Amino acid sequence: MADVLVVADDLTGANAAAAGFARAGFRAVTASAGEHAEVVAEMVSRFDVVVATTESRHLDAHTARERVGRAVRAGWPARLVCNRIDTTLRGNVGATTREIFDRVGELAGSRTVLLCAPAHPAAGRQTIGGIQLLDGRRLEDTEVARDARTPVRTSDVAELLRQQGGLEVAVVAVEDVTGDLDRLAEKIRQHLDGGAEVVVADAMTADHLDRIAAAAVAATVGTDLVWTTSDPGPASVALAKALGLAGETPGAPLLVLSGSATELTRLQLGQLVAERAARPIRAVREHAVPDVDATARLLDEALDHAGADDIVVLATVLDESDLWSPSAEQATQIPTALARAARRALESHPVDGIFTTGGDVTAALLAELGSHGLEVSDEVVPLAVAGSLVGGPWDGLQVVTKGGLVGDARTTIVCLDHLRSQVAAHRRQVTAVESREPH
Repeated sequence: MADVLVVADDLTGANAAAAGFARAGFRAVTASAGEHAEVVAEMVSRFDVVVATTESRHLDAHTARERVGRAVRAGWPARLVCNRIDTTLRGNVGATTREIFDRVGELAGSRTVLLCAPAHPAAGRQTIGGIQLLDGRRLEDTEVARDARTPVRTSDVAELLRQQGGLEVAVVAVEDVTGDLDRLAEKIRQHLDGGAEVVVADAMTADHLDRIAAAAVAATVGTDLVWTTSDPGPASVALAKALGLAGETPGAPLLVLSGSATELTRLQLGQLVAERAARPIRAVREHAVPDVDATARLLDEALDHAGADDIVVLATVLDESDLWSPSAEQATQIPTALARAARRALESHPVDGIFTTGGDVTAALLAELGSHGLEVSDEVVPLAVAGSLVGGPWDGLQVVTKGGLVGDARTTIVCLDHLRSQVAAHRRQVTAVESREPH
């Protein structure tokens, strides 16, 4: 489950929203999900925030809603679902807001209410009296009113949501936003009791957005109401923090994938278990080749119980008793089976990074994960390199890889320590991915 699922109508807005969540301490990814929403499902186990871009701003309202609905279904469940809209209200703002309202309500089985706070103070966008302003001017008095594809006819946020989405809208005015916080929560509660489906909130500063989010959460304590958002990003970040989602995910374990049977590899893995309390798993063999289903189940179980500081080792050989003499055909099949079992586990379990030993296993893993290759960032020790996957659903995943006859007894430990540092530096970057399905 992702903490936050954001559906954006264009790539630029998706990137901006993801960057805002990354600055707030979330691990964020943008996923191109226009016609291939399944990529969203591939990301939710790896990131705190998945921002799916549907490229629907200039499409007709019906198609835009369909794309948003598919993205929400693919990313469900999520603790918070957000509709990322344009700061100047271009596109299908009301239609996509309605789709978020309907789909989350359907999937959650509870009453859903949208918080719509379209202000983006850092970018000169403010909302006053329910009117969206661009650098202090109504939208219909700016160049966005003459946009060739999606001209903006009104800056009245509530009216736009009613026209395009048929939603029941209530507006929280700036005098309430800037007043007593308890009274602000009571004002929101009154609107909810009156049947509001969307609460549009005025805001001129980032502090106003934080106050609105805190009051929204306070107004629904003890209820099963589900909040969603429709905004350019800052209000969604504020609500995620108010809901206590920021910083909840401490990270994920590291995975070691070993297909090497060398004496040195066995020594290195033994040292890793002794010094770092790594959790070793033997691949389940059937006629010398790992049984993918059985091995994936073992790895699933190990990752289920692994914490952020743990290291899980999946290996074909852990000690001398595991040695055997495979045929040439079996030797070719072993790396693929091992990588396939790992991929199955990774589809439902996050890991912060992968260490591979054995060139054939590394190549098989890249192929299974749909990666085009490895972007090398460093050489940890001679013939052991660090980098990240390029392309595919696991794009950006941190990796260290080495051959089975490289280093000394502690080389694997050195590589895992480097991988930890690499992951820590990477955590606040935003990754972008595309589906493995052909376009």
